[in-house]
Amino acid sequence: MPYVPHTPQQRQAMLETIGVASFEELLSPIPRELILDRPLNVPPAHGEVAIMRLVSSLISQNQFIPMNRVYAGQGFYPHHVPAVVDELARRGEWYTAYTPYQPEVSQGLLQCIYEWQSYICMLTGMEVCNASGYDGGTTLADAVVMAKYHHKDKKKKVLLAPYLNPEAVEILATYNLGMEMELLNLPADSSGRVDRAGLEALLDENTAAVVFQYPDYLGYLEEELESLIALVHSHGATAVVSFYPYAAGLVKSPGELGADIVCGEAQCLGNYMAYGGPVCGYLACTEKYVRVLPGRLIGRASCERRQEDGSFAPGEAFVMTLQAREQHIRREKATSNICTNQTLLALRAVFYMGAIGRQGFMQNAELSHSNAVAAREALLALPGAEDYYPGRAIFNEFTLRFPAGKATQIFEKGLSMHMLPGLAPRHRIAAPRVGGSSAADAQLGDCLTFAFTEVHTERDIKALVGLCEGALK
Repeated sequence: MPYVPHTPQQRQAMLETIGVASFEELLSPIPRELILDRPLNVPPAHGEVAIMRLVSSLISQNQFIPMNRVYAGQGFYPHHVPAVVDELARRGEWYTAYTPYQPEVSQGLLQCIYEWQSYICMLTGMEVCNASGYDGGTTLADAVVMAKYHHKDKKKKVLLAPYLNPEAVEILATYNLGMEMELLNLPADSSGRVDRAGLEALLDENTAAVVFQYPDYLGYLEEELESLIALVHSHGATAVVSFYPYAAGLVKSPGELGADIVCGEAQCLGNYMAYGGPVCGYLACTEKYVRVLPGRLIGRASCERRQEDGSFAPGEAFVMTLQAREQHIRREKATSNICTNQTLLALRAVFYMGAIGRQGFMQNAELSHSNAVAAREALLALPGAEDYYPGRAIFNEFTLRFPAGKATQIFEKGLSMHMLPGLAPRHRIAAPRVGGSSAADAQLGDCLTFAFTEVHTERDIKALVGLCEGALK
């Protein structure tokens, strides 16, 4: 959109219309010491050619890594985006649409959000989904806030399973600065699973929620998740699951396992990694939690539609529903700080899932899994490479331990070859923000976590294995 400044005459006309003599008078309510009385410290304006040259020089400093040479995940994954997604998402009406308060002029947008909600409920096994969230980390924090409100703020303890994404935990800890919940890390057993005895010892009538990640931050699947959720329910607590939606192509959904609230990152559904953003989170739940679910909800309502001859006939319309939960109505009783959502990215997910269909989704999930299994097997054949938790089930991601210093060597050598050969897993944040400790975290320094999707081929796997083999000699 071009920038067209107002002329001095236009500005003066506007000031006269509102009844002030000058722009400075318009600022009179602001304390004088807070007003900047000098020009902004910015360089002089450039012509268009000079600007393009400057921007190009800055872009050239980025290191380009082809999608098929990205072997890293931890929440962001290099899935292929069909061309039709970009073609549809670039239509002007998606870019200019705002929060659809008026259903009579927003039926297309409302229907797309409704379809988003429907897709997410299908993938997660939940009954209700909101119109999207900012990212997977904030939706996890919002899920814990939901549990807090659901239990009428009478339960203060939140238990965190081992190997949650540490960035999401940091976001939750930040949210908690005002909530004053008691966040506790659950212990892991020798295989990295949730220690059942440790969970039982910490569960009590003061527990609001237990948070799981499926697959976990290191890529492993919690095989006993269904029985652990049943244990959580036996103590009256809420089971929250952070879920990688593509795993729904091969494993049971969190809803099938008994989860109450499911959240996660939807970048993998038709959105690019784009140097870390923008991204899109999702938040879904069973119907009993709908009154504490933050953000917009779109539903279908019966209505009468005007026909061409002026008569009315029964029909359906898409509308915003349960708006009494939102800030513009209840304000201090709102269940989240969300005042909008990531609609454009959620719409891309709708176009993406509609384009690849159920069969395509399943095929991508199977390819992601088979590529990861093949890569893990090949890498474990190298001398010095060890599975961090041997024998654990995975979906498309796994963590290996290497001899001291070799993980860093592999990573740095890979970057020099325009590859992103995994990521070093971060340690969990420590007390006092989150109490307790997670087993074996101190040993992650010599590890790399690898991820694979449908974009990788046998040749790509061999390239990664060759890189690691050279570093381990």
